[in-house]
Amino acid sequence: MDKLRAMHYLLKVADTLSFSRAAKSFGVPASSISRRIADLEAELGVELLHRTTRTVRLTELGAQYVEQVRAGLAQLDDAGELVGQRGSTPSGTLRISAMPSYGQVLLLPALQDFSARYPDILLDLHLSDAVVELGRDQVDIAIRGTRQPEGRVVARKLDPNHFMLAASPQYLKTKGMPRTLDDLQDHQALLYRGPNALIKWHGQDDDGWRELAVPPAFISNDGAALIAMACQHRGLVLLPEWGLKPYLQRGELLPVTMDQPVSVGRGGEAGIYLMYLRTRYQIPKVRVAVDFLVERLRAG
Repeated sequence: MDKLRAMHYLLKVADTLSFSRAAKSFGVPASSISRRIADLEAELGVELLHRTTRTVRLTELGAQYVEQVRAGLAQLDDAGELVGQRGSTPSGTLRISAMPSYGQVLLLPALQDFSARYPDILLDLHLSDAVVELGRDQVDIAIRGTRQPEGRVVARKLDPNHFMLAASPQYLKTKGMPRTLDDLQDHQALLYRGPNALIKWHGQDDDGWRELAVPPAFISNDGAALIAMACQHRGLVLLPEWGLKPYLQRGELLPVTMDQPVSVGRGGEAGIYLMYLRTRYQIPKVRVAVDFLVERLRAG
């Protein structure tokens, strides 16, 4: 039995919960996937998968085995890539996952310069707010806004991610400049929809943080769309300062300074972090990318 191949098959079935989808990704019959995993179960003397005519899922022991196998295979891949690139020019495919707005505004210009410096590295950029699990998902570097980065990853802080209220001069001339949390009830909000829920605004008063009931005028999962609506005088926008900065500098938007803090959560601001696995940093393509991006993107 090719045990290594069986392990790869098992991981794909665990991720897709389907023999047919796993088979399609490897270009083999589903019966081959099932037979290899059955041989692996026979060798181990345990059941790794619960199978029915319609579903497949990991057993409790299977889930534990898969996590150990996943970590081991990742280390094998890292070792092979490290030895293969030792002493050579950094090359290969570098997979980066970043938040859409941050990726479009700040990361893409940096990656253009990075590509010019390291032309042998193929960049595979995925822009998404979805949670990424380094080591499980095929991602070398992730850039996310978070308060508590995963303990097992290296997290380099790029920006404090300070959220700011802003609106167009014409909107503020018409509706007035809000100063207190209660003033916001007479205004309109341009709200961001995250991957799991609408991102509500929160304000801090003497009793602590509380959710603000600001009537929405527009909702989108795209920061650029919210800013465009703000520039068209449709309402107040609450977004990171790094995304609003060009519009503030041009005078298209004005900062709204409140007497009380306003943010998107109850615990203050989250930071923007560049995250990677410590073992991956040894690989030349990952190391040069991490060093370049941290130097380029870290707020002064």
